[in-house]
Amino acid sequence: MKKNLFLLLILFSNFLFAQECEYLGIDKEFETGDLAYMFGDNVRLRTEPTSDSETISLLKIGQQVDIVEKTNIKNNYNGIEFPWYKIKYGAKTGYILGGLISLTEVKNNNIRCYVSLERIESKLYILTRVISDSKMPYYENKSESFGDNNGFCLKVFDNKGLEGINNIVFINYLPESCGANSGGYYLFFDNKKLHKVIDVVSRGDIGFWESENLHFPKDSLGVKNKIIYIKEKGEDSESESKENKTTWEKSSKIKIELEWNNNELKPEPKTFINQADRSN
Repeated sequence: MKKNLFLLLILFSNFLFAQECEYLGIDKEFETGDLAYMFGDNVRLRTEPTSDSETISLLKIGQQVDIVEKTNIKNNYNGIEFPWYKIKYGAKTGYILGGLISLTEVKNNNIRCYVSLERIESKLYILTRVISDSKMPYYENKSESFGDNNGFCLKVFDNKGLEGINNIVFINYLPESCGANSGGYYLFFDNKKLHKVIDVVSRGDIGFWESENLHFPKDSLGVKNKIIYIKEKGEDSESESKENKTTWEKSSKIKIELEWNNNELKPEPKTFINQADRSN
């Protein structure tokens, strides 16, 4: 059945994607010997794992440090309990709280991208920072995450042929354990701001599936200076009696050409679809 095939494709593609992309999430911690990068800017390298100990040096965003060891001491930062790490920076050794260290560094041509997390009440947010050509200031976006139990993966591209921006950042939610639910959101960087563009979903369950995808000018389905939004969804079912088995399925596909104009996606596809549904 088409739906079952679709689910298998989601799971297989998510599996392959996860293999080539680093898992990031609230439970990620660094181990001895890891290389890490600063997420905070002008972070105090401390003599002891406490916020009131002496300052050895100030570390800038993006600077690389060596993880010497993870301590058993934790402090709350941005609503999350993080361990203190003993780190080495050049000839200096000291302590930094984990929330000030980026979960990873991903580079593409002239930009470097860093991520951290923040919890406000029951909501978890992903903080994304970009440095262009190693120049300050950095640019930041804060967006709500899919949930605590869903890790994510950071991908950074060039502009994929889309005029008016420099880079595309994709925060891709990794699928739940033994499930097919994933998705993510896109950020556009134009050397002035890191813009939140759109959330997309990819999910399936018994009798139902749907997916949303963007295709850029350089992609196989791309159109010059357009963003192609495709949404597909379907339903199916089957019943079996002594005489025979009956199956049915229905699916639909929506394809919209979008433009990035004046820092907005036009038309906004989900609003466009809702308006079209109401008019029918």
